Amino acid sequence: MDASLQPSCMWREGEGYCRMVFDGEIGMYKNHIKDTNNNYNKSLLPDHKEKLIQAIKRIKHEVDECWEAERETYIWSVDVERCFDHLEREVRAEFQNLHRFLDEEETMDMERLKKEKEKRVKLLREREKKIAMQGRDLERGIATLNNKLAEEDSPKLLKEIQDLLKRCQVAFIPPPQVDVEVRSAHFVGPIQYRIWKHMKSCLYPNITEVTFDPETAHPLLTLSPSCTSVWFEEDKVIPKASEEEPPNPRCFHYYYSVMGREGFITGRHYWEVEVGHKTAWRLGVAREDVHRGEMDSSGTSNGLWTLSLKGGAILACTDPKPTKVPVSIRPVRIGVFLDCEKEEVAFYNAVTMTPLYTFSMETVFVPLIPFYNPCDTDDGRNLGPLNLFSPSI
Repeated sequence: MDASLQPSCMWREGEGYCRMVFDGEIGMYKNHIKDTNNNYNKSLLPDHKEKLIQAIKRIKHEVDECWEAERETYIWSVDVERCFDHLEREVRAEFQNLHRFLDEEETMDMERLKKEKEKRVKLLREREKKIAMQGRDLERGIATLNNKLAEEDSPKLLKEIQDLLKRCQVAFIPPPQVDVEVRSAHFVGPIQYRIWKHMKSCLYPNITEVTFDPETAHPLLTLSPSCTSVWFEEDKVIPKASEEEPPNPRCFHYYYSVMGREGFITGRHYWEVEVGHKTAWRLGVAREDVHRGEMDSSGTSNGLWTLSLKGGAILACTDPKPTKVPVSIRPVRIGVFLDCEKEEVAFYNAVTMTPLYTFSMETVFVPLIPFYNPCDTDDGRNLGPLNLFSPSI
């Protein structure tokens, strides 16, 4: 046998046995690897190195984006934390105002109660003194009569007794009565409702009185005489305008909409709209100069910040597409809150005061006007009006 093919004993770890391997086979395998390493295509190496360089650059760019995103997120977190801290102080201040109001009301009520108590007790004490004085006078009269009875009989005693009997025709005369009944209704009664009504003076924002502006109403809309109710009339007869009379530029002529009379530039304002069980509606706030005709978008980009009911869903009319607002119960009355300083429009379920959606606006340099759209009749399913609701406090 060739010496190169002599078997050798090789221990394979983990296998627990000795395997016979020819030395010649090992040598042939090593030569094969050496030949393969010597025969690689050197022309491909520069291309692959360039690809590695590009990969490194790309990953470095991703790393830069990662760090930038981390920095940006950190700035956002600090800003959000600051905003919530400010909001916490604002909420606390609002409650402090309420506490201060309640403390003042309590102080006034307790002072009124104290004065009435002092007055009533004083009258009773004075009556008590007058009765005590009469009692002492009567007791002195009894003592005088007893003394006369103890004297020895004599003509003089008879005359004195006769005189005493004339003078002792006295009786207890009760002083005028004092009202001793303490009527809780005068001080308690519906105290919570009374305080609630008093609180109206410190409400901010207070309930804003709003009405519809008939000059802006689409021709197929009908307004109540008080301009607090509006509905769509499909068969409404529209009088023909004179050829010389120019069309009203303030009137909506495409969307079935109407604006409010009141415009707001500063302050905080809140009003409520009763939507009932209508199947479609839209309401909110619009720029005073909002386009009255057809628009490519009837959302925020064209100066409208509105909430709507369409297809059974509550929608915030955002751009480029509406945002669905999740609700557990479809609201029958919508509260609209406009904060001109914070440039926000918020919507609430006015029955439960549950927040529905909040728009953040950019700075607007024209008045903001309440906006309403009762929508069409929806084949007779949407005949109800939009009513401006005035909560009584």
